[in-house]
Amino acid sequence: MNTEYWNNGCWSRHLSAPNRMDICNALWVEKHQRLIDTLPKNSVLDLGCGIGQFTEYWLRNGFSVVSADISRVALDELRRRIPNANTVELDMSKTLPFEDGSFGVVFANLSIHYFESEATMQLSNEIWRMLKPDGLSMGSMNSSAAYEFIKDHIIPLEDNYYLSGERKVRLFDRQQFDLFFGKFTALLLEEIHTVRFQNPRDHWEFIFQKGN
Repeated sequence: MNTEYWNNGCWSRHLSAPNRMDICNALWVEKHQRLIDTLPKNSVLDLGCGIGQFTEYWLRNGFSVVSADISRVALDELRRRIPNANTVELDMSKTLPFEDGSFGVVFANLSIHYFESEATMQLSNEIWRMLKPDGLSMGSMNSSAAYEFIKDHIIPLEDNYYLSGERKVRLFDRQQFDLFFGKFTALLLEEIHTVRFQNPRDHWEFIFQKGN
């Protein structure tokens, strides 16, 4: 991944914006509080954690959390906000530095839709590997419905995968989930239409479970 973009093109720019903390108000996972309240209070990996709004949520609910991101700038802001945070700087397109079965939940909010097919499949396999039996993969991903909003300024790279400005982005449709996450059991897969940073947002929210 392009570390320079995520440090200076993305997070440095975002953190200098007047509405920089609006992101902390979008805790969609609270809709699933009943399920979360039933989970064993073991480790959560907040994968692509950004500035840690979901890290705060998981900590507040009694979980231990490892917060991982490629951006040093985002992690610095996370540690400023959560001084005792357990943070790891990593590239999600590489093999991840955690033991098999380390986590009860791997949580990824809008962070695993940036990769070509081979790396996306590798990341899915890594999530499976790191989860405990019956562990949950939870998160959100860009939806292919967003194509209409970006089609005039993207370059196709492969099916459902595009160059958009300084970054590459995958737009997931239902078939993409079957391809990359078919080995999981889907407990929730819902397409959401909303607004984020004053712009239309189409994304999926998902909860998948690893079998024994």
